Amino acid sequence: HQASRRFTPRHKPHMVLPSPNHKYVAVSYTSDQFVHILSAEAKQMVACIDARLVPGLEGGLIHTGAWYGDDHFVMVDMTGSLYGVQGGALHKFFINFTRIEERGSCRCTNNGADDGLTHEASLAIGPSAVGRGTVGTKPIAIGTNPIGAYRSLYFVTDAKGAGSIVDVTGDMAVVADLPLEAFGACEGGGLWTEHHPEDEEVLIAQYGTQGDKQCLYQINLKEKQITKTYNLPAAANDAHGIAFCKANSTGKFFLLNTNRVSATLDVLDYQTGELVVDSYNLNDRFMSGDERMKMLMPDTIYYRAYDSALYMAARGPSPVSAVKPENFNPNATAGLFKLSLTDCIDPAYGNDAFLLTEARRVPVGSSDVHGVRGVGPTDVGDRPGRDGLGADVR
Repeated sequence: HQASRRFTPRHKPHMVLPSPNHKYVAVSYTSDQFVHILSAEAKQMVACIDARLVPGLEGGLIHTGAWYGDDHFVMVDMTGSLYGVQGGALHKFFINFTRIEERGSCRCTNNGADDGLTHEASLAIGPSAVGRGTVGTKPIAIGTNPIGAYRSLYFVTDAKGAGSIVDVTGDMAVVADLPLEAFGACEGGGLWTEHHPEDEEVLIAQYGTQGDKQCLYQINLKEKQITKTYNLPAAANDAHGIAFCKANSTGKFFLLNTNRVSATLDVLDYQTGELVVDSYNLNDRFMSGDERMKMLMPDTIYYRAYDSALYMAARGPSPVSAVKPENFNPNATAGLFKLSLTDCIDPAYGNDAFLLTEARRVPVGSSDVHGVRGVGPTDVGDRPGRDGLGADVR
């Protein structure tokens, strides 16, 4: 994306988060206190949300966030202390795009109603440690199912284990703390959520660590509890990408799970939990021939039904965060990888397996790509120069 004189790039851009109407994209910074809002069409920054201006907040790192409708954004602050309450927080902002368009953009140093941005509420997550039965809290991500009656209920994952359901309307409030005992083997490592495309009550939460504890949970927002646990194979190491896939021939839903350290793909039958594809090696294609030096360390993923393809953000040889040094891959190639999936269960690389080169993304230094999401209409991939995918370099 393109910066302007009003906006200074911040430390470690982490996630790309399209608004529901796909007109805007939020970019969070995992080692900073900002979220930049970009125009998807113009590919330019139009607004900057500055968590430093939240009343009572000390510190804070914005790992990711989520849209609530097209004009509210909720930051996930991993480490901030709110009025002395430690353990991270959520911060909700109203974004008046009409006002921002009138002004041309809003400044990062002057959030306020006149500037198009209004801080509406913040919620400390630390007190939920008691209800969850954990030693502390460190919120990592939030997600809802936006298609139905429960769109105001968001599940909060946590690096220190367990999670909570939060109603983001009004002042925001925790409506359910899910106890650590309900999460079984995964006592930490909260990561991403992905909503069911057709069942308004359900989303999937992914928990993973660099080791042997990887879990997927079906969260029912109506029941406010875990209603199913999916078992991942023993070979899975560092679950870090999750997506739904609907088979064209049968209409069945499958869960796509990628693992960062083991560089493998698992496909599970959503209904039964059966492991249909077990530990597909995402690097077999690149072990010989002209592409033998390209190696994939997958991070977040995005499945696009339009072309039945899984797009995988790829970390570089020297990851700037999260990946432990012993798990670095000197041949990891930063960029975007594409894997075709016939009926969700038959993976295969095509000639366009690697879509972005490090040189194109970062003119100076080493790239380390983390976030990928589809932006725009489903057919945007057919338009010259626009593939509808945003990958963030950290």
